[in-house]
Amino acid sequence: MYSKELAEMGVVLFRQQNESGGIKPHLFVRFKSVFGNLVTFAIDTTRIAQKSLQPDAYLITHAHSDHYGKSAMLSEQAWCSSETAKALEIRYEKNYLGNTFELGETFLAGGVCVQTFPVHHTAGATAFYWENEVGTRILVTGDVKDACCLPPCDVLITEASYGDPEDFGCYFDDDIEGIEEAILANIGKKEIAFGAYEFGKAQKAVTVIRQLGYNGPIAMNEKTLRLTEQFTDSAGELVLISEKREAAAAENGEMTTAENEEFAAAGNGEIDVAGKETIRCGISVVPPHVLSEMNLETQKYVLTCRTDYPFQNIRLSDHLDVNGLTRMVQNLNPKVTVVYHPNNSPRTKKFAKHLNKTGFLAVSLQDIKNIVGNGKQNGAQKTSADPISPQNPYEEIRDEREIKSQAV
Repeated sequence: MYSKELAEMGVVLFRQQNESGGIKPHLFVRFKSVFGNLVTFAIDTTRIAQKSLQPDAYLITHAHSDHYGKSAMLSEQAWCSSETAKALEIRYEKNYLGNTFELGETFLAGGVCVQTFPVHHTAGATAFYWENEVGTRILVTGDVKDACCLPPCDVLITEASYGDPEDFGCYFDDDIEGIEEAILANIGKKEIAFGAYEFGKAQKAVTVIRQLGYNGPIAMNEKTLRLTEQFTDSAGELVLISEKREAAAAENGEMTTAENEEFAAAGNGEIDVAGKETIRCGISVVPPHVLSEMNLETQKYVLTCRTDYPFQNIRLSDHLDVNGLTRMVQNLNPKVTVVYHPNNSPRTKKFAKHLNKTGFLAVSLQDIKNIVGNGKQNGAQKTSADPISPQNPYEEIRDEREIKSQAV
């Protein structure tokens, strides 16, 4: 049983009940520091109510919404890269209140020396690595696109976004040629729209499009544009989809013939003139849900390895596929692997099962039975620190009512 192996390594995993009685996303790690102090790190989760004892650190791996930085960024105990903090502020229009580091640096949290490593998922996406009192090496990766920089570890806490070995969609290579073919087939003939998540995928798409030689303006919504300007080198000219500019030539807003021809030659589509010019680019990069709002003449693609969008799919991912994830585990060679993301997804269990079959002890998020209460269980007052005793580093906490109600 994984709990025995973790106990021998001085590591406790638990999940937290939220105010409504459900289970908070992802998990918490408790251990003793090299100084013998009991320390708790919250991993990609929402904040605990202020009235309860707080963890020593909220570790935010990156700024995607399913890693819950929107909540954790408001805690003074939060830790993330400076790039992740900036992305969170742009995305959620709130000030980041926690602590930052430059990717690759080491920081102290709760008296623990934590090393950081890039995973190349989004700008600033971070893996966290530390050792506990007995020398157990713990690595939390978040989502991973490239694991080449990650160190060997004893306890690996990682993702399985594409970790189902029985799903054909979990095997892929980035289809750069598909993007090039889409551009060449349509540029100068009709507008092209690529659906891509506003943070991470959109910036990658712009980089690829520029590398393929397109030098015209790329249209985006405001938040995607701000993120791309912030995190993409050589992004070129970016414009808002709804942007209106004063005409470049005549006072009535018309463009000169030469300027109009220059736009057309660059594949920028037609230009509407009505006192002001509405930029209609040859290429737009927009969130996938925006594709359905665009005109019918636009040629639409979605850049993803998912297959549930009603648009032509071009495979471009910010994740490792199942083969890449498996190789990562083999190279890091942990004693226990904890598959913690996606939250409540069947893929966590499927990838853990796959790892067990290949000789690596693995457990999924759903298998973690330690559920810490929200302070109102059975009329008794509890804090997040109550259930686990420092004298017994792995005392399983089981409230059958809670566990059954959550089907954990």
